[in-house]
Amino acid sequence: MPISARLAALLLGTALAAAPLAAQLQPEELSRVELKDQFQPHWVWVNDVSFTRMADGRAYLLDADSGQFLGMVSGGLAHGSLLLAPDGKSVAVPATFYSRGSRGERTDVVTFYDAKTLAPGEEVVIPPKRFQSLPFLSAMPLTDDGRFALIYNFTPEQSVTVVDVAQHKLVGEYPTAGCGLVYPTGDRSFFMQCADGSLQGAAIGEGGAVTLGSGSPKLFEDKDPATEKPVRVSARQWLFFTFSSQAVLVDASGKAPAAKARWSLLGPDDAGWRLGGLQPAAYHAPSGRLYVLMHQGGPSTHKDPGTEIWVFDVTARKRIARYRLDRPATSVAISGDPHPLLYTILFGARDLAILDPDTGRKLRAVDGLGDEMTVIQPSPVAQGKR
Repeated sequence: MPISARLAALLLGTALAAAPLAAQLQPEELSRVELKDQFQPHWVWVNDVSFTRMADGRAYLLDADSGQFLGMVSGGLAHGSLLLAPDGKSVAVPATFYSRGSRGERTDVVTFYDAKTLAPGEEVVIPPKRFQSLPFLSAMPLTDDGRFALIYNFTPEQSVTVVDVAQHKLVGEYPTAGCGLVYPTGDRSFFMQCADGSLQGAAIGEGGAVTLGSGSPKLFEDKDPATEKPVRVSARQWLFFTFSSQAVLVDASGKAPAAKARWSLLGPDDAGWRLGGLQPAAYHAPSGRLYVLMHQGGPSTHKDPGTEIWVFDVTARKRIARYRLDRPATSVAISGDPHPLLYTILFGARDLAILDPDTGRKLRAVDGLGDEMTVIQPSPVAQGKR
């Protein structure tokens, strides 16, 4: 060994021998932070289908006022959305798991989480056939009183599974005559979309059993079908949107759902614009305003993200504002309180944008979330009775 190398080794050994022993690492003490007893008006859930780690879907709870990350719950494989109690005091998650992670025996459950700690609690096993796709809020809603969860199944046979949320038990599975998704119209009723452009009414018994009622005539044309992403505007009314950006007000007050009004989101100078996205519209009940993601595109672009938000007075059926986004958005939602915040996300981005609904100005963003965020669920608190 050359003298220089031996000298360097000797000096290194001397330095190591003289160095003080590293301090012992102290184990970290785990602690648990509890949330408030009730979700706050500007707390918002963002769902992540987690395409790159499909068995590990999740939902993030954020404080939109401060931009703080509050917590997270697991959603299992192909996570959809959450069951948020109307009083904001509980959350449940329909989820799918396989015994070998990505294969093996399939088990579908509804897991009830503690609202203060977001710790998982009781589970109800449900038929292993819940609808799995990019999420729709209409695939697994609660009844208005929060008593029953209505979970849409597709195998491709279509049915609805009913879970008694109050008693944490399975009620049963009920066929739906080829109609899909669930649009509540009160504590004990809902309707579904059918392949022929009609709507099918249904009633829920006191124990949770589903009975199909009257169906509507054909409401949507084959050349301009309705999307599966309407917004609810009152107790028994939903506003649907067609591929050509027609708005159709559906009323379920009578024996069967009926179209009460039709109008276009487009004005005479809006040729080429189209509604689009995964969650393309949001309705703010206290103000009667509708917020819609719009983009320029052809007939097959109804899933494309919006580059602008158009604001409408629903009663007047008139556009009152349009906001250009600094980045496209695939989902839009709004808090239900009298002083709301507007939320947008872009599938593939990692942040929730928080906007002023009166001006469209970006107030803040919460970054570092998932890459495949889908639908936004604002806190149900302070949204008022429908």
